[in-house]
Amino acid sequence: MESTLNSIIPILESIKELTRKSDREDEDMRRLCKQIKEGQELVRKCSKGNCFSACFKPSDCTEELREFDNSLKRFYAFILPLKETEILMDTRENVNEIMHTAKNIDERVRITGDEVKENKDMAKNMNEKVEVTIDEAKGIHKKVKEIKDKANNIDEMVEATRFDVKNIKDKAEGIDEVVRVTGDDVRDMYQAVIDIKNKASKVDEMVEDIHKEIQCLKIPPTFPLYLPPEPPAIIVGLDKQLRDLKKELLNNKLSVIVITAPGGSGKTTLAKKLCHEDDIKGKFKDNIFFVTVSKKPNLKVIVQNLFLRKGLPHAPEFQSDDDAVNQLEQLLKLTRPNPILLVLDDVWPESESLIDKLKFQIPDYKILVTSTCVFTRFPSTCRLKRLNEVDAKDLFTCSAILPDQSSYNPDKSILDKIVEACKGNPLALTVVGRSLCGKPKVVWENTVMKLSTIVQSNPTLRECLHQSLEVLDNNLKVKECYMDLISFPEGHWIPATALIDMWVELRHLDESGVDSVARLHDLDALSLVNYDGGRKDASEIDGYYNDHSEVSNFPLLCSLLNLKRIRLEKVSVPSLSLCSLELGKVRKISLVMCNIGQAFSNSRIQISSSFSNLLEISIDRCNDLKNLPDWFCDLVHLKKLSISSCWELSELPTEIGKLENLELLRLHFCIQLAELPEGIEKLSKLSVLDISDCSNICHLPEKIGGLHNLRKLFMNGCSISELPSSVVSLKRLEIVMCDEEVTILWKSFAQRLPILRIRGQIP
Repeated sequence: MESTLNSIIPILESIKELTRKSDREDEDMRRLCKQIKEGQELVRKCSKGNCFSACFKPSDCTEELREFDNSLKRFYAFILPLKETEILMDTRENVNEIMHTAKNIDERVRITGDEVKENKDMAKNMNEKVEVTIDEAKGIHKKVKEIKDKANNIDEMVEATRFDVKNIKDKAEGIDEVVRVTGDDVRDMYQAVIDIKNKASKVDEMVEDIHKEIQCLKIPPTFPLYLPPEPPAIIVGLDKQLRDLKKELLNNKLSVIVITAPGGSGKTTLAKKLCHEDDIKGKFKDNIFFVTVSKKPNLKVIVQNLFLRKGLPHAPEFQSDDDAVNQLEQLLKLTRPNPILLVLDDVWPESESLIDKLKFQIPDYKILVTSTCVFTRFPSTCRLKRLNEVDAKDLFTCSAILPDQSSYNPDKSILDKIVEACKGNPLALTVVGRSLCGKPKVVWENTVMKLSTIVQSNPTLRECLHQSLEVLDNNLKVKECYMDLISFPEGHWIPATALIDMWVELRHLDESGVDSVARLHDLDALSLVNYDGGRKDASEIDGYYNDHSEVSNFPLLCSLLNLKRIRLEKVSVPSLSLCSLELGKVRKISLVMCNIGQAFSNSRIQISSSFSNLLEISIDRCNDLKNLPDWFCDLVHLKKLSISSCWELSELPTEIGKLENLELLRLHFCIQLAELPEGIEKLSKLSVLDISDCSNICHLPEKIGGLHNLRKLFMNGCSISELPSSVVSLKRLEIVMCDEEVTILWKSFAQRLPILRIRGQIP
């Protein structure tokens, strides 16, 4: 018995240690331990007895030992096997539970990996959209760069997240080891998964922020409103006045400064030059607003355009002038802490109250006024004088004599007479000088005689300036075009297309507009207009239009039997009602900044009879136009269709191929347009296709090669990633304008398109 106990005790100690580590309490094992101790006591007691007496009579120890031995046999025979089974079942249940937990962890890791991949793809797509975001509007390049940096940060975060996911996957691969890890390790892994989900959530938030910033980048075409115009290249005699005005603007004493002088003396030139001085731009930065006021200013329109100038996508509607002024004050206060400079150019005496309305108690807020009259209420007034003889000669010489000495160089007497006749007025000197540039001596001499007569009969400088136009030789057509400008408000920008439409019909210039543009350059060369061909929206820059107007009763147009051109700007057209119209002589329709979506969708038109000779349609910045109605395809005589900056336009008619005479199709800056219809291949006469800045167009129609007469293709700003093989059939294609990346695609077809010239530009 002693030998048996000595074998049992070490095993029992191991079992007790395992039980202690697993924090398990077992009543049977406790009883067994107690029984073993009692057995040890029994063995010691029996070992002390008289061994000789045992030879004659069984002692009590014998029975006790026998009973103890039987109890041990019962434990090993019955209780211990059951106990082993119980422990085995319990262990298996624990293992299964750990395996199930590990399986759940693996599934969560897989789902998290998929979510991170999806977020990476979304970030990648967003980065591509940022890359092709609008780069035409001035001043947004910096904004685009910031968004690109944020997109790069997203890439880095996604890469870091992917690295974390890989670590989790590596841990999950050894599932056997995961089963044996402690509860603390499992909690650490679960926390790691939670951290990855949190990072993925942050990625989603950053992607959403970038999406919002991209939406803000949809800057309307009116963004250049009230930017200071560039001053003339040559400015003479204004140096001192420029220095004095800079001192006034750079100190904080006076809020209103006035420049006054007779017409043509250089007031506006001085104001433009001042706005482009480095120290002035350094102080006021982007808060310089240049507003041409003129005779009858519309305060609400001025304030609306100031809102647009500050980058708001839509100008608010004001209930009254007071409401407009109050909202403008709040807007200007939000532009702090940078100082603000508001230039009010060409303020007439009856508009003096406008200055008071636009005065606000805002620190470092300055108003610079130019006017032909003196406003005595404002103490700081800069009065321009006529140019002295030296400056007058310098300005006239720069305007009249070419630097290479190829033109006639007048002698001193002729030069003195002309300068004297112009009375030191910069505009008169410039107009007369440019009219004589390159002309022979006899023209100069005749001009001197005419100017002398004009000065004697018209002593006032303004009359002298107006009649000096009569000295222009061989410029009768230019003079007629100049007189047509009376039809427009003074001092405001005029859309070049409106002048072209007028001159084509009134002056019988060519339909293409080439002669009309030449007239504009002639007027610009004579300083009679300031021509700016680079403006995106000359019609709206200086508040030319009043509030939105509604046009109805279209059938009344039928009474205009000779009507050839219809031009609507900034009007709402609720219904065309063209069912009964007979406008057979109309050749061109222009719709600029109009609300036409409702009218187009609701109209049922017999287009072939209503507009039987319509050749050209131009739709510009009509932001409610979502699609072109099917009846557009019945305009079979149409040669030109131009749609620009219609941001909601998402699709074209599938039967566009019915426009068999179409020569030009322009779809510029239609950012929602995703594709061109396949029917475009049937436009056999199409020679110009412009889809520039349609950023959602990512592919060209498969059968675009059917445009056998296509000569020019403008596709810069699109998201083109591949070209269809049919482009090799565009044998007459001469010019392709595209982004630098797309030039690589075209170069692969260059050998098969021998006359093609590819002009790439950095997007």
